[in-house]
Amino acid sequence: MRTILTTILALFGLTAMAGDDATVVKIDGKFYSTPIVTAEGNLVIASHNKTIYLFDSKGRLKNSFTAKGWFHATPRQLTDGQIAIGCYDRYFYFLDKDGNFVSRIKPGGKIFTEPVELGNVIAFGTSRGRVAFYNRLTDSLYYARVRGKIIHGSPLALSDSSVAIGGNGKRLCIIGADANLKAQLKTKGWIMHSKPAKTFDHQVVIGTYGKRLYSVDTLGRELWQRKVGGRIHSSILQTPDSNIVFGAFDSYIYCFDNRGQLIERQPTGKKVVSSPAMVNDTVFAIAGIDKSIYLLTTRGRLLGSIKCEGSFFSTPIVMPDGTLFCCTMKGTLYFIDKKAIDDIITGRRPVVEIEAGRYDYKY
Repeated sequence: MRTILTTILALFGLTAMAGDDATVVKIDGKFYSTPIVTAEGNLVIASHNKTIYLFDSKGRLKNSFTAKGWFHATPRQLTDGQIAIGCYDRYFYFLDKDGNFVSRIKPGGKIFTEPVELGNVIAFGTSRGRVAFYNRLTDSLYYARVRGKIIHGSPLALSDSSVAIGGNGKRLCIIGADANLKAQLKTKGWIMHSKPAKTFDHQVVIGTYGKRLYSVDTLGRELWQRKVGGRIHSSILQTPDSNIVFGAFDSYIYCFDNRGQLIERQPTGKKVVSSPAMVNDTVFAIAGIDKSIYLLTTRGRLLGSIKCEGSFFSTPIVMPDGTLFCCTMKGTLYFIDKKAIDDIITGRRPVVEIEAGRYDYKY
């Protein structure tokens, strides 16, 4: 069975090998995009090798689609089941739930950001300093122009069908679904990648390259700001107990309460570019440039780590069966078994080390 699987994977230029703690997949391509899990239970991840991959939770490849440009953006599964993602080739793609090409549009500019769905309208940022709005019913594109040349941070959909989004113009913008600018907040430093988070008490929280964490209301009015020790590239996550967690370039993982008071910070080996993701109701994971995936409580207490091969830019994600997935900038993909995660959470093994180079072939 293993020989058959190896042969199939070799046809796609990748290999997989299962171990006690993880299934490790090696692909010839760098990964910056954050993965998603579809309603069907498949994992979708896109690469700088211009390809989108669909896997099951065991690392078995189910399908792939190749375009003419890098994929840096995070995909999204729309309410009709289609998978939507922007590309460096200046096209925005629609695939069916199984990863087959459906259609594409050309909004102009490279697309770095995750899209959001506002009813029949899809919104995303571009490299031309514009937020694109695409009406799927009328097949029409329209735009909001904002300060700066690059919209790199992904948008957050608000309850009134407007979006909150930042870019390198040092502004957090609130834009209506009609593409009209409703409000903006001038920030210290670019908003380079950080996606805003809407908290349970209706704050919008975002990080900047000015080493600032900002909270605004849904009208864009500043509520508070806090300075940390490094640039914030990480998107913000609010935990179920209302705390705010993220990583920063000063090599720390931060935990604040929802009033902006520091609860805890944990050191890592190098800067943290990745964003956090919940593992369960009380534990979150975040990956580092130091080749480790960290597991912490929602109050910022470090439980342990997983030592891997390659630095992490992409955000971890938990699949329906409890598998923790994350991929590196070296093209190594980790499907980490739930038992290994449980061992860290319960204290049985504070450190799980996955053997470097543990795959059948390299391509």
